[in-house]
Amino acid sequence: MSIQHGHLPFSILMNFAWRNLWRHRRRTLITLTTIGIGFGLAVLFIGIGDGSHNSMVRNAIKLGEGHLTIQPKGYQEAPANYKYIHNGKVLYQQLKSLSLDANIAPRISLQVLASTASNSTGAMLEGMQSQLDTRTSMLKPFLIKGHWLTEDDHRGILIGQGMAQKLKAKVGSKVVIMAGKKDGDSQAQLARVRGIFNAHINEMDDFLIISNLSLPTEFLVGEGANPLLMPVTRLALFLNNPDDLSRAEVTIEKTLIDQNSVVLNWQEMMPQLVQFIILDDAGNYVFLVLILIMVIFGIVNTVLMSVLERTREFGLLRALGISRRQLLLLVFCEAVLLSFLSVTIGWLVGGSTHLWFAHHGIDFSALMAEGTSAMGTFMDPVIYTELSWDRVLQLTIIVFATTLSTGVYPAIKAARVAPVEALRT
Repeated sequence: MSIQHGHLPFSILMNFAWRNLWRHRRRTLITLTTIGIGFGLAVLFIGIGDGSHNSMVRNAIKLGEGHLTIQPKGYQEAPANYKYIHNGKVLYQQLKSLSLDANIAPRISLQVLASTASNSTGAMLEGMQSQLDTRTSMLKPFLIKGHWLTEDDHRGILIGQGMAQKLKAKVGSKVVIMAGKKDGDSQAQLARVRGIFNAHINEMDDFLIISNLSLPTEFLVGEGANPLLMPVTRLALFLNNPDDLSRAEVTIEKTLIDQNSVVLNWQEMMPQLVQFIILDDAGNYVFLVLILIMVIFGIVNTVLMSVLERTREFGLLRALGISRRQLLLLVFCEAVLLSFLSVTIGWLVGGSTHLWFAHHGIDFSALMAEGTSAMGTFMDPVIYTELSWDRVLQLTIIVFATTLSTGVYPAIKAARVAPVEALRT
């Protein structure tokens, strides 16, 4: 080996770095094992977090207003019964003509007062196509009494168990539904309970009334709507491929002829759920920070101890003509190799952990005595870990950058070695 002008070929530097890394095999293996276990735990916790969040979002979309919602402008900020789409039939046909890979559900949502001879309570009346609406497949399994609505049932309603207890109503009970009008008057319709459901979501069980479109249409007629034009308060779109969300939203906005309507995605329709996910994600990243701190101490310990033990060796290399820059690069190469090994071992452990739980899942039902509902939706009792490619890239960059940055200080310390003083040690 020859040293010319204090320069060593990069291949020789990497060879030296690799050998130096394994001089103390046990210490290096302990460091890599610690990082691998920590990385695996981080991947597991973030995978569980993403899996639970995606579960909540999917259920919220199915129970709620779909991936995309078309509704009157200003309704989201100030809901009112007199705000509705006058010609829902034309808008529905227009959306059908776009050939979107989606199920389109016309709906009418009204704020009402539900009363029986025993009590009264505020409620949300949701009119929908009871046999075709996506929400049916979600709520029908939760029906505990009575039967689901038939298509020609004009007066039938479904109520939650919480509301049934408030109104002291049962299957077959009469319920008077009253709604205010824009001019200050009120109007009322008589309905009859066909079934009672228990979705284990307080917002639904205590306040939701489900009916066919025909019942709430009577209230819109009272506001001046033409029933032949199929007036609705919104059209909910359920995409078969959620990845088409942005494209579908842009397509609808470009072709929407009703200037009094607006297109909203599920994030805009459910801002509280989005905020909940952001806050919960922050908690997962706190755990990741703790893992990274452990990684930093492990890397610094391994590289710095290696540097301190080789002070005399570095002095000899400097005396032979190695430049400070080359010495710094040599130690930094050790940190680079350790970073690559850390990420590789980390993904072997973390990736295997993720694949196991992505297939078998984790049953959280026994750990959540109060149920799995939150923010108007619910989390599936069995959660499967989920990691997107963006998340994989993010975790890889964070861990690699962290491990790499910890090699900077030991490298600088090695480069500052004075040849004469080092040879005396």
